[in-house]
Amino acid sequence: MFMFRVVIGCFAVCLLAASSLHAQKATCTNWKTFVLNPADLNNPSEESDGVNDNHTVVGRAFYNFNKPNFKGFVHYSNGKITYWRPSNAKYSWLSDRNILGNTVGGYVDISGILHAAYLHGGTTTLIVHPKATHHSTTLAGINNLNTLLGTYDDANGQHIFKRRSDGTFLAVPNFPGATHTTPTAFNDNGVVVGIYTNPGDCCGIDHGFIYRNGSFAPLNYRKMVNSNTELMGISNNSVIVGDHYGNAFLYSNGVFKDIVGPQGQQVTVRNISAGGIITGDTSVPGSVGPHGFTATCQ
Repeated sequence: MFMFRVVIGCFAVCLLAASSLHAQKATCTNWKTFVLNPADLNNPSEESDGVNDNHTVVGRAFYNFNKPNFKGFVHYSNGKITYWRPSNAKYSWLSDRNILGNTVGGYVDISGILHAAYLHGGTTTLIVHPKATHHSTTLAGINNLNTLLGTYDDANGQHIFKRRSDGTFLAVPNFPGATHTTPTAFNDNGVVVGIYTNPGDCCGIDHGFIYRNGSFAPLNYRKMVNSNTELMGISNNSVIVGDHYGNAFLYSNGVFKDIVGPQGQQVTVRNISAGGIITGDTSVPGSVGPHGFTATCQ
């Protein structure tokens, strides 16, 4: 009888533990999916990387021939689509867009050289960090103040920077003790989110970080330290979106909530606008590749 009670007690504890790990489900409204080519859902497929409060989405379109073959796209809320690939580019991408319609991205030219690009109006400005070696500057984000977020490499490895609208560069430190730190997005308050890897982390495990007012804070999905967490965006209200092994979530006021599609399908999130519009990728009936969406979740 004693052993039976011990087993029952352990079973109850395990159930409670499992219940505590079960994240809440986010409530999402205004869910809209889109495809770039209704005539052929698989050519191209898309990766939706940035969104602004006008529901304009930017990213990269993947074509299933002459790989690697992708180029940047802009998908407007009215369904209009434009593409961006400079004439000397092998392939290109767009990473983020602000409310002013200014966009960041990049391309690799026919010589294999990487370029970071800031698109404003009809002008493209190539951004090069003054300390960068061998065309290593990349751009991950742009906020509504026209501040840019990116990385560059030098002899000591990869570094993070912000570039103000007046052209001045600000250094952002790497996560303390990490072997690799990658910023993914930031908001109008200057709060940066991203990914870092610790020494000894196994099997491609990444961790999420928040960098605010000169201080770092780690954020792991449901406090699962030995698991993969990728923070992908942060709104002006400090709502954070991310992915846990390709499954989307949001984090707000200390609570994790899973994001799933309106038919229960898997969702990957890639960013959130200043005002809380979420974008990313999900499945579309009849298509093999991923396609974009926008939604508002809480």
